[in-house]
Formats: sequence, structure tokens, C-alpha cells
Amino acid sequence: MRYGFTRGVARIEIATGVIIIVAAAVLAVVWLYASFNVYPQLPVFRVGSSPRQELVARVLVGVALFVAGFFIGTSFIVTGQLILVFLDIRRRLARIDRRLRDWKTSTEPESPLTERLRPR
Repeated sequence: MRYGFTRGVARIEIATGVIIIVAAAVLAVVWLYASFNVYPQLPVFRVGSSPRQELVARVLVGVALFVAGFFIGTSFIVTGQLILVFLDIRRRLARIDRRLRDWKTSTEPESPLTERLRPR
């Protein structure tokens, strides 16, 4: 079996994680631009707060958007990479197993020099 579907799902998962991280960065930048230029007088930040507290709150919301997207995206990427690693380990172990089976069933005699080097 070649596990092509599983490999494809893992690659899609990695790509989705990258897209989520980029989207979070873009969303954070759009939030910061919109909160300062488009909607400078948001009522959410005007509840008895000073301009400095309002600025800190707007920046923290932008940073929180990016950090949340970063963690969600990295979990997708790590999961996809783990699936690819497990598939690679399976492929390598199958090759080793095939070599060992072929080595045990071979009937041709080896050279005396090779036999001399084998541990007994």
C-alpha cells in the first residue's frame, strides 16, 4: 500500500496551518488599521478609559488575534508533519523487513572473505 490519501491529507493539513497563520497576521493588521483609522471612536473602548488605556486595549486585541491564529495554525502544521513522519518510518521499516527476509531466504553461497567477517 502506498498511503497516498493519508499523505495528501497531511500535506493539506500543513497548508491549512500556514494559511491560518497568514490569515491571523493579516486579520491582526486589518484590525489595527481599522480600529485606529476607520473606527477611531469605538464605544467598546470608551467606557471611562484614558487614551493610553484605549491604545493598549486595541493593540492587545490585535496581538491576541495573531497569537490565537499562530497557535491554531502551528497545531495543524505539527499534526501534518507527524503524520508524514509516521508514514516515512513505516516505509523505511518495510524496506528493512523486506531486506531481512530476502537475506534469510537467499540460497547462493557468499564468498569466503565475507563469511570470515561474520560474527559467530
